[in-house]
Amino acid sequence: MDARHKSIYEWVRQVRGGVLGGVFTIERHLSAAIVYFMLGDRVERDEVQTAFDEGLLTTLTFDRRINVVLLIAPHFLTKDEVNNLRGDLTELRTIRNSMAHKPFWLHPELNDKGEVFNLVPMIQHGKASIALTTPFTEGLNQKIASLIDRSSKLAAAIIKREVGQHTATGA
Repeated sequence: MDARHKSIYEWVRQVRGGVLGGVFTIERHLSAAIVYFMLGDRVERDEVQTAFDEGLLTTLTFDRRINVVLLIAPHFLTKDEVNNLRGDLTELRTIRNSMAHKPFWLHPELNDKGEVFNLVPMIQHGKASIALTTPFTEGLNQKIASLIDRSSKLAAAIIKREVGQHTATGA
């Protein structure tokens, strides 16, 4: 059982690392969307980018970046796309917070005789407990991959419009 226990800890560590790494990538795309929406082609001037990063961007938490991007998103996405993005980012935020800030525990599974035959890692997700099973993790990875793709495309659309707009007008 001790070897199983150690392998579960390693697996949970890898799941946490994957979730946090995926969130970091999404956060970078959200940051790019915010920067280019606010600064347009002025972002290419180092002093402007540095001042913006130090003055505003570094103080924004993941939650606040989500809120700012959701104010920008309606200019580039349909209402349904914004609502889906809002729901998925909110769900990911709560999972991320659980993974980053709350401990997990091992829930014993018992057979018909009342003997422990398996240990299942669990996390607290809001008021509910969630088993970190392979199907749960696979679904979470798909959601993260989808959010990476959508946040990247949103940032690219903002960059294309905001930088292209300023370049075309000579501003």
